[in-house]
Formats: sequence, C-alpha cells, structure tokens
Amino acid sequence: MAPRQTMLIKAEDGEMIECEVVSTVERESSFQKSAPIINPRLAGFFGFLNLVPGFGTFLAAHTLLCGQNCSYSSPVKGYFAGLLTAFLQVLTSVVIIGWFWSLWHGMYMVRKCNEAQDAR
Repeated sequence: MAPRQTMLIKAEDGEMIECEVVSTVERESSFQKSAPIINPRLAGFFGFLNLVPGFGTFLAAHTLLCGQNCSYSSPVKGYFAGLLTAFLQVLTSVVIIGWFWSLWHGMYMVRKCNEAQDAR
C-alpha cells in the first residue's frame, strides 16, 4: 500500500491541521493545450524532430486537421495555437530559449499521449 500524501494547513485559530491529499490536477498552458493526443510512438517521433526547434511541433499541429484531438474544445483552435507555438520556438531559438522550449514541448507531447493511453 502506498504511503498517504498529506499536507499541513494553518487553521483560523493558528493551529496546524494535517489534511490528506485526495487528488491533484495539473493546469495546462495555452501552448500545452495545443499538443495533439496521438499514438505515443508518433509523439516520440515528433519530439525527436523538435531537435530542430519548432519542426516537430509544426508537424504535430497538422495532425489536428486530420481528426486528432487536443485539450482545446476545437481542433482548429488547437491547430492555430500549435502553429503559433512552433513559430515562437523558431523565433526564440536564436537566444537558445526556443531550443530548450522545443525539446521540453516534445517531451510534454509524449507524456500527454502516454497518460491519455493509460486512461483508456
């Protein structure tokens, strides 16, 4: 059995109360929401292509036009957010930030796809 996850919260009277953490939710940024939910191997390929800043992100965004889903309510909105993400990754790669962002985004795509596959 896994150990309980708890946290201490200060009550109004100043006393510390131990509470159990039942669940957590990770909030996605606008750029993260545009990552398509695809086969994890394909996501890994796009992540590898992100060694060239924005290239994998650009190609992954096009899968949204082919019927794949993303965290946005509309795939078209996700498509344009994905294109913007790829463009900004290329633009900021001049100062190295875009290269790291591109690699991180590729890893995020793989993680998101693995979590979606595990949820099925």
